[in-house]
Amino acid sequence: MGEMIQDASVVAMGDGRETADASALEAVMACRERGEAVALVTVIGATGSAPRGMGATMAVRKDGSIIGTVGGGNLELFTIRHALASIEDGCSRRLHYDFSGGPEQNVSKACCGTTDFFIQPFVEMPRLVIFGAGHVARALAPMAASCGFSVLVADDRQELLTSQFFPESVRFLCGSFAETPGSIPFDESTYAVVMTYGHEHDEEVLAACLNRPWKYLGLMASRAKIAELKARLGTTDETRRRLESVRMPVGLNIGGRSPAEIAVSIISEIIAERYGRRNSL
Repeated sequence: MGEMIQDASVVAMGDGRETADASALEAVMACRERGEAVALVTVIGATGSAPRGMGATMAVRKDGSIIGTVGGGNLELFTIRHALASIEDGCSRRLHYDFSGGPEQNVSKACCGTTDFFIQPFVEMPRLVIFGAGHVARALAPMAASCGFSVLVADDRQELLTSQFFPESVRFLCGSFAETPGSIPFDESTYAVVMTYGHEHDEEVLAACLNRPWKYLGLMASRAKIAELKARLGTTDETRRRLESVRMPVGLNIGGRSPAEIAVSIISEIIAERYGRRNSL
């Protein structure tokens, strides 16, 4: 073990007085659990009379609010600005802040040195809404969660919306299929799959979602049922146009029939949409 330590190239070491701010780390974890974007700023080097030493941490939320501190003043404003840019483009950053020219460069008027930072962004997790808590949903939810999606399952059967059937990270919404879509926020980054236990519920959900913004909307149904649904819902040119954008039947045609195989076909299609590979399939 000693030889391994001697062979390692230690670039720099802190003085042991600085520790990571637990509240900043907890804020990052809390944001991740909610699927919200956040950035962790860590001091990785300091010279002179820098306000914080190596190891100091600060979390920066998407709205610019912070938990913890890396020094305050202009230095902190500098890191917040770059943390927000990092959240926006998803790229980590290594920063160098030089206030060795004089204390007038820092609001505290007391520091004269340099500080290096590393910013690690955790971008907002894409949201997948699954309407229906049946067998395919139970197979799809853990796949989607492991692929980085924030998963919400909606159903009117409370007994199915438990960790017995779904991962702990999955959120639930219990209510009638006619009403729950209206209480779920949709935007141009939302993914949604309709797979309820009844065709009338499928139609209710699809009708509620059809004219809302979304990135991906799919329906699990037979081609015969899809034709009937299109005939009932497609009463205007606009609804017919929107219906053509819905993946019906949902998923890639990989030939599987079991719930797990169908879930694989669905998550594959969703991932292809996420990375703009739809036209190459």
